[in-house]
Amino acid sequence: MTPETAFQIVNGAAPVAWIAMIAAPQSKLAQRIVLSGAFVAILAAVYALIIATHFNFEGADFLTLKGIMALLNDPWAMTAGWVHYLAFDLLAGIIVTRKGMELEIPRLALLPCQLGCFMLGPVGVFLFVAIAKARGHGWKDLALG
Repeated sequence: MTPETAFQIVNGAAPVAWIAMIAAPQSKLAQRIVLSGAFVAILAAVYALIIATHFNFEGADFLTLKGIMALLNDPWAMTAGWVHYLAFDLLAGIIVTRKGMELEIPRLALLPCQLGCFMLGPVGVFLFVAIAKARGHGWKDLALG
């Protein structure tokens, strides 16, 4: 498999998970595969496999921007980086969606948060916190667990 093929597979599958979660969060598919964290676990496994089999840490420099840019110059490293983004943005989206449902935030109010997580990760989390706070929820309400 090439890094391009791996990229195309994960990049094509991730939006399907997002659509299921946004359009039908109460559906069995969304509950079992997406909101359960199962799809994130699959992405995490793909990430771990790429790192274990293709990532070259020789000369790694995680302390400078130039060093990080050099690490991501390799197609497999960039593919791993993209899978990392897909997994964590989806995890953020799951948390926002589940917590939003728990707090009874209307789906239309939750939509920009979900889309923000999908496209810009932390922006969606910020929007969710802002909306939840504007609706009178305290920090304790936003805590996981």
